[in-house]
Amino acid sequence: MLSTLLLIFKALGLTFKQLTIHLSLVLTPRLHRLTYRSVPHPKNIVIIGASFAGYHAARRLASTVPTGYRVVIIERNSHFQLTWVLPRFSVVGGHEHKAFIPYKGYLAPVAEGAYTWVNGSVGSVIVSDGDAPKGQGKVVLGESGEEIEFEYLVVATGAVASGLPSRVGVMTKVEGMKVLVGEQERIRAARDVVVLGGGAAGVEMAGDVKERYPEKNVTLVHSRERLLNRGYGEGLSRRALEGLEGLGVTVLLGERVVDGDHNLTGEVRLKSGGVVKCDCLVKCVGQRPNSGLVAKVSPLSVTESGHIRVRPSLQLADEACSRIYAAGDVIEVNTVQNARGALQQAEVVARNIVRAIKGKRLVVYRPNWWESATKLTLGLKKSVMYMSDGSAELIVSTKSKEELDSARVWKYFGLKPFNDTSKEKTI
Repeated sequence: MLSTLLLIFKALGLTFKQLTIHLSLVLTPRLHRLTYRSVPHPKNIVIIGASFAGYHAARRLASTVPTGYRVVIIERNSHFQLTWVLPRFSVVGGHEHKAFIPYKGYLAPVAEGAYTWVNGSVGSVIVSDGDAPKGQGKVVLGESGEEIEFEYLVVATGAVASGLPSRVGVMTKVEGMKVLVGEQERIRAARDVVVLGGGAAGVEMAGDVKERYPEKNVTLVHSRERLLNRGYGEGLSRRALEGLEGLGVTVLLGERVVDGDHNLTGEVRLKSGGVVKCDCLVKCVGQRPNSGLVAKVSPLSVTESGHIRVRPSLQLADEACSRIYAAGDVIEVNTVQNARGALQQAEVVARNIVRAIKGKRLVVYRPNWWESATKLTLGLKKSVMYMSDGSAELIVSTKSKEELDSARVWKYFGLKPFNDTSKEKTI
């Protein structure tokens, strides 16, 4: 009981911390504009990827770098893709456009010349050798072959998956909306839906499908003995199981699908020998770190799981790549990987690069207990807020909007919710 009360007080204290962070985000770029001056040939701090980690690192760096440096963001997607709404928008129509947020609004307050944006992908990273500083080098763009030199590099390439509901797998808003609508139609036409994977995406997907279409048979198959086994406490696992079973979802724990050729047979076979009817298979498994660029330049810095191995400073583990940092889903870290963690890692990366430029001692990233806090939907109307400090769990029932918290993210990035003035707006 005492540990729970202490956790509640900690949670209340987060409100003050969030206000402090917001005030810093507002004031820092405005103060920076008073001293920063654009120069003809600045030194580049290149950021590959602009999801939560990369985009926030860009904002922080462009708001703090000294004159003579600039931030170069390289991002292949036309819009910021809000991945946590994809399970919901794969089921419920009319919200597809809300998952694709126009870029650059978050960088609007920074000083002129402090950043430049490159819409493209990186084909390779080349680290200089010889007398050049460790880790200094250049990136080569995949499409044009253009080379961009860097003094510092931030790898924020995230994770990739085979498709929905984890990722849309395409680069433009128009294509992404079409993919979501296609998934909605596939689920709508099905009778027997099988969801593979009992992580957050699988739990949310199964609950949404069953509540939106109560007449369908929905089965969730998970290989572990409890749901949400990675990084979350047993209390949330029990609440998720109760919520899904209350909706009428059949949950099979400790099971694996060994024959997923349901398109031909109308069923999937389980490792135990059982058979489940299936005319729509939804895979919520198989995400993997997008670390290929680092694996080529520094194999020592990539683990067997594909995550990038980093030092506490978030520099690559390889001493020869001391000017390369990494953050977000792509790195190996002993905590739940989500947007909160990515933002905190981006803060450390930005601080350390500026400190390195100024010759100061680097700071250390230590995961905070509140980074694993999550909001889990259990159907279209209900959700639970979860947090744990390792000694106690706090689970609070809440109501969920159909569009989830997408409007809040648009506002966070400095935009009026769902007002896209870019060229790509509709299907």
